[in-house]
Amino acid sequence: MRRLDVLKAREIIRLKHEVNLSLREIAQACGCGKSTVGEILLRAEKAGLQWPIELGDKQLMSALYPPTEIKVTPPEPNMEYVFGEMKKKGVTLMLLWEEYKEKHPEGIMYTQFCERYRSFKKANKLTLHKEHKAGEEMEVDWAGQTMSYVETSTGETKKAYVFVAVLPASSYPFVYAYEDMKRASWIDAHVRAFEYYGGVPRVTIPDNTKTAVIKSDRIDPIISKSYFDMAAHYGTTILPARAGKPKDKAADENMVGNISRRVIAALRNRQFFSIYEINQAIKEELVKFVNRPFQKIPGNRIEAFEKTDKPALRPLPERKYEYADWKEAKVQFNYHVEYDGFFYSVHYSYSGKPCSVRATAKTIEIYIGSERIGAFTRNYNAYRRYTTLPEHMPDEHKAVTGWSSKRFLSWAEKIGPNTKELINQILESREHPVQTYRACMGIMRLANDYSNEIFESASSEAIDKKTCSYKYFSIILRQKAGKTAGYTSERIITHENVRGQNAFTGGGIRA
Repeated sequence: MRRLDVLKAREIIRLKHEVNLSLREIAQACGCGKSTVGEILLRAEKAGLQWPIELGDKQLMSALYPPTEIKVTPPEPNMEYVFGEMKKKGVTLMLLWEEYKEKHPEGIMYTQFCERYRSFKKANKLTLHKEHKAGEEMEVDWAGQTMSYVETSTGETKKAYVFVAVLPASSYPFVYAYEDMKRASWIDAHVRAFEYYGGVPRVTIPDNTKTAVIKSDRIDPIISKSYFDMAAHYGTTILPARAGKPKDKAADENMVGNISRRVIAALRNRQFFSIYEINQAIKEELVKFVNRPFQKIPGNRIEAFEKTDKPALRPLPERKYEYADWKEAKVQFNYHVEYDGFFYSVHYSYSGKPCSVRATAKTIEIYIGSERIGAFTRNYNAYRRYTTLPEHMPDEHKAVTGWSSKRFLSWAEKIGPNTKELINQILESREHPVQTYRACMGIMRLANDYSNEIFESASSEAIDKKTCSYKYFSIILRQKAGKTAGYTSERIITHENVRGQNAFTGGGIRA
């Protein structure tokens, strides 16, 4: 309502109290609206005015229109602080609102608090981002863009593959280059990342790369044993992103782009001569990048890491992880298991059973299911490829399948004396005859393809040259067989049913 003239206001009050006219009649008499009359009379009643009014015009208007109370604006919450606190595990908007109300009882209500938070994220283009909790996740991947270096010994230009990890809550990256993208490099990169961050996140999110996931599945992907082994050592859970769903690790996808632009592209004109030089240069550029201010919010990545992620990470284990390769194998008939061309014994009762081999640079462990049935110092001696423990051997060195030195010698005797002597020398060439059973078995199989005469001749030559092993014997045997075949092909076969050269001379037709 607009402020009414003082004379009209005084007249309205007079007509009501002195003449007792109705609101409609007073409105007609004063030339104003009925609602205006009602408003003036209500204001007069609230001010306690009685007729006759002895107040002057100024006092009357002050009574009818008292000064408006100044409305106190409640303090606004600091949404940058709220956004940062929301990254911490267990922190909710309700908790932050309650803390805000404790400091400012006259502050805004919870609904308005939530609305302010949504508006802040929208204004800063944060609405499409997941709410990442501090120390909760680490996203990892190989950068699509590679670098290069010159091998000084050969002059060859080689590729360097760049691993990128990021803690999404603080957007803090780790970057390291490798000669390849094999599983050993992949796992070493994780170990270096944990050491770089000084702690371990609860969840590690890789892509569906073959070095991490053996079989991709939306519900239950199969993680490689080496990768799972590393994760178990550090107490982090591997949770692969769904195939074709880049938003599952959007922070790393975004960070790979940033690293490509800010680090890899910045080094594009540098000439490197080793992976070490590349990593030193990456380290320098990474320092610049993490100290670069954020565009939308105050601070930079290293400040955000120190404030949010670092305090929430799990502590590193006492012992650094040593890379272990896993291989599926089978216990052979001679109760040995092969890994990388070397053989390690297990108890003879396990012959023929499938098993798993866990190999590090120093040790070899053999498992059937979760039971460890053998552990050895890793063998690198190419001249003694078998490692056999006496307690694994059956009585009289007989394997459970029935193979023995006597059986191999008995078979060789049927071929000839040279073959028997060859087998005997092979059996005596190792500390334990069972270590030679594979070679003896291989020689037995070769006998199916060659005559006894060729076999005896090859055995004699192998003995003379002192090369009594399966490898060299098989080479000599093939050479002997080849010479025999060549000699046979040059002989002219004479038989009454075979035409001679006279049958084709003169071009005549026989009757």
